[in-house]
Amino acid sequence: MVKTGMKPVDDTIENQKICRQYCGICPTFRGNKLGEVPPHELFCGRGTSSAQSKVKTMGCFCPACELFTRHGLIIGYFCATR
Repeated sequence: MVKTGMKPVDDTIENQKICRQYCGICPTFRGNKLGEVPPHELFCGRGTSSAQSKVKTMGCFCPACELFTRHGLIIGYFCATR
């Protein structure tokens, strides 16, 4: 889910709320309708979308997310990349 050296992101209600602020407006998330397939959101804590083989990257908002900064994450496109 995250590369070695990164702090894990907990799957909590608080983190889900933070995630929605960014994933909800992300072009990749919206364009691929990733909210319709598991894990629906919080990909940095839950893993890639079950639609990952079909995910077309269209822009990434992960680096703008406070979870990205707080947990020292170093890649984007958590919905499609491990």
